[in-house]
Amino acid sequence: MNVLITGATGFIGKHLTAALSKTYSVRCLVRKTSDIKELRDLNVDLAYGDLLDKTSLLPALDKIDLVYHLAGEVYSRKKDDFYKGNVLATQNLLEACKEKGTKRIIFLSSVGVYKPVISRTLLTEKSECEPITYYGKTKLDAEEIIKKYDIPWVIVRAPIVYGPSQPHVLNRFFLNVINGEKIYVVGDGNNLRSLCYIDNLIEGLILLAGKQDKEGKHFLLSDDLPYTFNDIIATASTVIKHKIEVVHLPKILGDISWVVYNLMANLLDLYFLELYSMKMMQLNLGCDITKAKKEMGYNPTVTLEAGIKKTIEWIKNNQLQKKS
Repeated sequence: MNVLITGATGFIGKHLTAALSKTYSVRCLVRKTSDIKELRDLNVDLAYGDLLDKTSLLPALDKIDLVYHLAGEVYSRKKDDFYKGNVLATQNLLEACKEKGTKRIIFLSSVGVYKPVISRTLLTEKSECEPITYYGKTKLDAEEIIKKYDIPWVIVRAPIVYGPSQPHVLNRFFLNVINGEKIYVVGDGNNLRSLCYIDNLIEGLILLAGKQDKEGKHFLLSDDLPYTFNDIIATASTVIKHKIEVVHLPKILGDISWVVYNLMANLLDLYFLELYSMKMMQLNLGCDITKAKKEMGYNPTVTLEAGIKKTIEWIKNNQLQKKS
């Protein structure tokens, strides 16, 4: 089977490319400006193109059976970047896939498409979709675009994915843990949050490559069980073998941050992840992965403790040593 991966130079893309290239013929869509040094050592082909230029995508799709569409905008402060990276890019890709006769597409979406849950009810594939951020809205728009084309699809919705090679924004918590700094939590820390260690997600994505009978379905992929913020901090304390000092901030700070977030978004079309993160500490984003377990045979084996340990080791070996 011939596979094309978009977003292959990103955090998740690099891990998926390395894993898939052991079994399938893999081609990676990259831009002329992409950092491809980690792909050069893998048994993959490189195809130069840009998701914002449909014509440039056509050669990359030659003889491709399956597309993993991972590329997207997550952390930008600009509204237009989210539209281009998540909506327009997907539209162009689907148009090119249709023209080239691509047989299947697996799209990596996000739990950001859901309506936030105040109760401790777990999210399922059937939960109401009503995103409160422009990022979530553009991911949901991309999902809807995919469904309009006569190309068999699977949509994977994932929570925060972490692990070695993760984006710098995700390193902050781990660096604070390593350096013995205080961890600030808005509220009592008992809100549910699902995470997904990178190896668990990759296992699920690879399983889908061989399950064409799952076309036209959504799946939630995450770690085995959701955690509270307190669980995550306690587990990190176990890994580093000393108690982490936690400062609980009043919930009203989350409400204030959300007002400021929306003012900046509505008046200036600017988005600040820091403000959004404070609000999210008040909500529940726990996932129920029963459907993926039953229908896919998904079995996320990396525990929270093992995932945090591996991530801290990677940061120490790859991030802190570079600075020293």
